[in-house]
This record gives sequence, C-alpha cells and structure tokens, in this order.
Amino acid sequence: MFRCTPAFLIAASLSAFCQTTPHPTSAGFRDIRVDASKPAGTIRSFQGVNGVPTPIMDGLPNLVRQYKDLHIDTIRTHDTMGPTDIDARFSNDNALLAWLLPEAEQRIRVVKAGNAAAIFPDWKADPENPASYNFAPTDKVIQGIRAAGAQVYYRVGRSWGADYTSLPNPDKFASVVKHIALHYNQGWAQGFHDQVRYWEFWNEPDTPFFWTDTPEIFYALYEKTAHALKSVDPSLQVGADAKAFAYDGGPFRDGLLEYCAQHHVPLDFYSWHHYTMTSADPYDFNRIAAELRALLDAQGFHSAQSILSEWNLTPDFTDPERPRLQGIENAAFMGDVLIYLEDSSVDIAHFYRADAAWMGLFDRHGEYFKPAYTLVAVGKMLDTPERLTLSGADTVGLAAIAGRSRDQNSVQILISNYEIPASLHPRPMTVPRAAWPKNMPVPDFSKLKSLPPRQDIHYENNRGYHLLVENLPWGEGAFTIERYRLTATEDFRLVQHTLASGHHFEIATSLPPPALELIVLRHQ
Repeated sequence: MFRCTPAFLIAASLSAFCQTTPHPTSAGFRDIRVDASKPAGTIRSFQGVNGVPTPIMDGLPNLVRQYKDLHIDTIRTHDTMGPTDIDARFSNDNALLAWLLPEAEQRIRVVKAGNAAAIFPDWKADPENPASYNFAPTDKVIQGIRAAGAQVYYRVGRSWGADYTSLPNPDKFASVVKHIALHYNQGWAQGFHDQVRYWEFWNEPDTPFFWTDTPEIFYALYEKTAHALKSVDPSLQVGADAKAFAYDGGPFRDGLLEYCAQHHVPLDFYSWHHYTMTSADPYDFNRIAAELRALLDAQGFHSAQSILSEWNLTPDFTDPERPRLQGIENAAFMGDVLIYLEDSSVDIAHFYRADAAWMGLFDRHGEYFKPAYTLVAVGKMLDTPERLTLSGADTVGLAAIAGRSRDQNSVQILISNYEIPASLHPRPMTVPRAAWPKNMPVPDFSKLKSLPPRQDIHYENNRGYHLLVENLPWGEGAFTIERYRLTATEDFRLVQHTLASGHHFEIATSLPPPALELIVLRHQ
C-alpha cells in the first residue's frame, strides 16, 4: 500500500497528495500516466551548445564547472571571435561587429585579440610547415572544451563580424584544414589526440554575413575540404553547411545536396539553423527536421545525420530581447524543444549560446539565468536513460518525458509547460544598412520560403498536472520523492522531499505555464 511519511517532510507546503484510490482530475489539470515497467527506447542527449567554456572576451568567466553541471556533452566552435577561425580578420570599423559590440573599447580589445588568434595568419606561408600555424589560442579553447567533459564539434569558417574577404586558394585552404585535423587528432605540430570527430563546413552561407562568393565556389571548396579531411581519417564526420534559413531551398540546401550526390562528395551530415522569431513555437524544429530528412533520403543520403547546429527562441541579441532570452519564457520554451526533439529526426542539436557572451546562459559572474536551469533539468534525465511509456503530454506546449535508471533504482519524470504568449508581436530585427557587404544588394527576406505557423494550437487542461506512475521497479520498497521546480519566482528549487513506499506514485499539483518541474523517485 502507498503510504506518506510526514516525518520526512522537508518542504514547508506541498501540493502533493497520497492515497490508494484514484483521484479525480483537478479542474484544468492534465492527466499524465507513466508505466515504469515498460521501457520505450533510450533517452537521447541534445545537450549540445554553441559558446565555449573559456572566456572569448575580457571580463567573461571561465565556465568549465558550470558546463559540467549542465551535462553539456558537445560544443560547437562557432563565434569564438578568433580562436578556431582559420583566416578571419577583424577591424574596428566593421559595422556588423559594431552592431554586436557597440562599446568601442570592448570592440577594440576583441579586434586585437581576434586578429592575434587566427590559426593561419599568413596565406603566403607553407601549409606543410608547422611554423606557419598559430595554434596556441585555439589549443586553449579546444582543451577547455575537453576539460568540461565535452566533445568538440569543429566549425570550419569565420566568426560573426569578421571582414568580408574572398577565400584564398581553395587547395591551400583544404590543406590548412587537413593539418588542423592532424594537429588535434594525430598530434601533428606538437598537437593532441582529442578525437575531434565532427567537422562542419562553414556557417550560414545563405546570408552575406559569412559568404559573399557564388554557390559554385562554395561547392568546390567544400568538396576539396571534405576530401582533405577524409584523407586524415575516413571515419571523420564531414558535413555542411549550417544553413540559416533551413526551410527555404535554394543553392545552399537543394543545390548543395544535388551537387554532393552527383559528384560523390562526402556528406556525413547536413547542418541547419532555426530560430522561432515569428512563431515562438517549440515544435517548429520537428516539422523542419521531417522535411529535411525526406530531402536527404531522396538524394540518397540515407545515413547522413541531420544536425541542428543553432537554435533558440529568437536570434535577436539586442537589449530589448534580453528579458525573454534570460527569463522563464525561454526556459519553458527550451524544455519543450528538448523533449520534443526526442521524437524528431534530429540527431544532434546545439543551443545558441551557452556562455556569458550575448544570448548566453550566464552572467559575467557565472551565475545562472533561468534557461540554464532547463539544461540542468534535461541533463539529469540522462541519469535515467531507459525511456518509459508515458501518456497525457502533447506537442503544443505541455511536454513530458519519463526515464528509468539501468539499475532500476531511479525513475524521473520531466514536465515542461509552455504557451506561445497571447501578446506575441515579433519585433523586426533590422540589420544596419552599413553592415551589409559593399556592392551587394540587401536581400529581400520576405521572399524566403518560411515555415507556415500551425493553425491547430489549442491549450486545455494545462494549469497543472495529475501524475500517476505505476509499476515502480522496486515493488513495495521505500523510495524518496524529490521535486524541483522552475518558475518565474523559483530557480529549480527543491519544493518536496518526502519518503514513501509502494508500487506506485501519485500526485496532483498546479503548474501553470511557463514552468518546468523535475520529479525524482529513488529507491532506498
């Protein structure tokens, strides 16, 4: 029989109830049921991020400890502002960089540091000669990622705000990338054996912020670079192209896939980005991923992975959006996305971004913003990787997932509750005209094919939940109950810690959106 033991009550007030008979659903609450005896696959990790743990600018904290707490397991080396960039050059008068870093003294420091960090600073140098390389700044970044316990996902290209210059000789460029792989994987030039497996070619070539040459030049450069990396190790995973507007076709999606298929170019993964700037819908990613999976399969790339290498609620890094990016709205949105991705065709995902720079998860003292706690909660689910059968959640806002540890001594349930704000009025993110490359027309983004918003979103019974977990694996044995809650006023706070026994667990509690809660049941 299920019993509550008041002597073990820690929380001052609880909304839980303990009983042996079913409880009628509270008004506006959702019935969620978990069968702890029925594994339904394995919980996948989507704890990847952009933003390295070592500081990319003066005044930012070292976040190795925090990244471990968030269970971050793969880190994309994009927008490191110099380190890991092969040929990027920065200048104080670059309008795009000035838009990102409007404070002049800070920008001057970033430019100086970034230009001192380029891996291959002189394109007249010999790529076969170790002396031609400036590895030290990038070594520090890569080893910081490894110190955080994460894998390196190496982005080949340039950071935001680098000068618009055409690429050097493509054969030399491919040779340089080859020797970077040799340095980090095979110890070349007093290097390392870091097992950097993923090599992503470029970032958002469908925007003039990162690519100003033709698609045909892009295809040829990718082909040479992919073959150069495969010559180092055929098992390296090589792909492209971190497309900014994934739902739109065009030369950097459909054209690239056609070229790779026709010319037998290695494509181990296709990478893409999405920000829900106009929809604020956490299920967007699943919908786009389904279309991309079908497109890859149609071109014969059945084994190619689909990698969402940037995602967030909005890409807007400007001050008016900071409350959304750092607050509970984004935290609950992220919880939904990370749960929904479990049932998507996405293989790897990288949130943008996790450090203490723009759009980051931490302040300059390393303290957590609310979205950081979402990654803490979702990361803890990996401790119970045997996914359990769950009913009662939906794909419009009330997301839930349950897992069991391999030793069957723990069961966890994560519930994320989010609603698209009724007052949502997307604010246009207007790029300063001076930031566009000279002699190039400003793109008409209104002509891009965009994901149509869902018309069937309807919220009901999402003011809280009534959870029943049946067939606990320890039978009638004792177990602890812990509940951690993330709301507008609570930062993943422990709101319940009790001891119980029995083969099932039942609770009803209010949890209006936006909010997130982790329930941990642990055998004693």
